[in-house]
Amino acid sequence: MTTYEHAMLGVNGALAAGLDRRWGWPIVAMAGFVAVLPDWDGLGILFGAAVFDRVHRTLGHNLLVCLSLGAVVAALDYRYSLAQRVKECAGRHLRALSSQEPSPKRSVFRLGELSIWVAVGVVASLSHLAADVVFSGHPQLSDWGLRLLWPFSDRLWAYPMVSWGDPGATLVFVVGMFAMIRWRRHRRLIAGLTLTLVLGYVSMRSMIGG
Repeated sequence: MTTYEHAMLGVNGALAAGLDRRWGWPIVAMAGFVAVLPDWDGLGILFGAAVFDRVHRTLGHNLLVCLSLGAVVAALDYRYSLAQRVKECAGRHLRALSSQEPSPKRSVFRLGELSIWVAVGVVASLSHLAADVVFSGHPQLSDWGLRLLWPFSDRLWAYPMVSWGDPGATLVFVVGMFAMIRWRRHRRLIAGLTLTLVLGYVSMRSMIGG
């Protein structure tokens, strides 16, 4: 999956769960960001192709680091309103954002709400791993597995159902995004339908050979 698809997987999951109705856009933005976060190990490309091949889908794509980082980032976002701060910082440079009403900072902190934030971060992290396990393989390339149990095991995990570069899921997410912009009141239903269509597409591609 691409960065966009991972982000939309987290965003649509949060919207389909109706989390925005109680906690607003920040929890949705956090879910989208954390769903992308495991790809931080892709920065290995800065040190050459050999290093990238060794560390990508390893350092960030394992259960220990992925879930820990997702939980920590979610907790920090809840405590310090990171998503709102980023929006306000961007608003100083982007007129479209600066013209909006400022988002109020959270002044009351509850353990129950923190648990929700952390749970969303953990699930968003898992969505990244699950997607990369099934979006793998190519007619001319071998499967690129994940070392899910690293550093305790170097076993590679892959269950290729959709080939790399397949545009189907991307198109579904794009259509769903524009549908939510057009019919905002029905964004929860549209998000749920989008995820259902993506799952259906993955299943279909698996049956016909990726």
